[in-house]
Amino acid sequence: MLLINLGEFSELKLIIKHIYFSYPRCTVEKKESRDLKNSLKMLDLLSRVMVTVMTMMCFVGIVTNFLSLYIYTRKTFRKKSINVLLSALSATDLSVCLLAIPVFASTQLQQWIPPEVTAMIMVYLYPVTIMFQSMSVWLLVSITIDRYLAVCHPFMVNTYCTRNRALVTVGVVVLFSSAYNAVRFWEYTITFDVAPENRTVEAMVKPRLRSNPYFLLWYQNVATMVSQFAFPLVMLCVLNIQVARTIIEASEQRRELVASVKREHSTAKMMIMVVIVFLVCYIFSFILNITEIYYEEIFSSPFGYFLNDINNVLVVVNSSCAFIFYYKYSTRFRNQARTLPGIRWFASMSKFNVYDTEVTPNRSMTTRYKESIITIRGTTSSRLSSSHNLLYKPSYSKACDI
Repeated sequence: MLLINLGEFSELKLIIKHIYFSYPRCTVEKKESRDLKNSLKMLDLLSRVMVTVMTMMCFVGIVTNFLSLYIYTRKTFRKKSINVLLSALSATDLSVCLLAIPVFASTQLQQWIPPEVTAMIMVYLYPVTIMFQSMSVWLLVSITIDRYLAVCHPFMVNTYCTRNRALVTVGVVVLFSSAYNAVRFWEYTITFDVAPENRTVEAMVKPRLRSNPYFLLWYQNVATMVSQFAFPLVMLCVLNIQVARTIIEASEQRRELVASVKREHSTAKMMIMVVIVFLVCYIFSFILNITEIYYEEIFSSPFGYFLNDINNVLVVVNSSCAFIFYYKYSTRFRNQARTLPGIRWFASMSKFNVYDTEVTPNRSMTTRYKESIITIRGTTSSRLSSSHNLLYKPSYSKACDI
């Protein structure tokens, strides 16, 4: 008969109990750790996808904004105030798309780019990108004011909507945006006193003004939210609602409208579509800015970096797609665009004829050309006539806003 000491039996029970209860706990901890690693890998993959999409959109924006800038700076477009403002908007959006590629694509290329280069891009090139983005926001507000006066107060157009006033407006916007964002050059500082084997972006770039909580609260969050989001959004919404209401009321008596008024309404519709895209793209940035005030630590996590990447894609989309609405709603812009070699070749390959027939008072049919490029069986004729017409910081650093 086997006899077991009572003390040994108690120790045996404790060992069995410890094994029984600790095994599931270790399993759960390992499972949670594995799930966390999988989540981080997924977020990193999504961030890479977002950066790739953003880079592709940047190249699209570079092409479309360059075409818009070329067309709006031609001699036939320079006389009207709206074209001066649109050319300035195209230039700022072109600059945003050009600078966004090195600023944000470098986050995924740190293994190939020296950390010194990445650090200098972050400290010096990023503030310039923010300046151009701020110019884009306020130029859009200026264009909306111009369209509001042209549609809702047409008798004030000759007084306020002039080329010289448009040039002054562009100058004021450039000075304001540059002065307001100049302080961003002192947000971070670069330290080169790091051993070569330990040189990383995190080790070299140290917060300067960013380490001041009052700077983060009053400048980065409150002042930026008011000057770059809230106030422009309110102005854009209020003025465009008035413009849309005027256009709807005038649609009932469209036959009585003269050609010049129709052109102003068409341009106003074009800018309403541009503003709608702006609102859709910048609402997310506005929400992130408010979130940063209350939950600042969220933007130090991989999920916060992913939110930044989404916001950057939306900002680039806003800067890239205005060409579509210019081409759709502006007959003069469309006619000029179709004279460009690449677009002319594409139009000739499409092989379409566009005519408009209308009955004259003597019941005879007259046919007039509506478009500048008429392709008949692969032969392109010449133009006959034409009618008138706010990003978050890259993921290798603490988030801030574009």
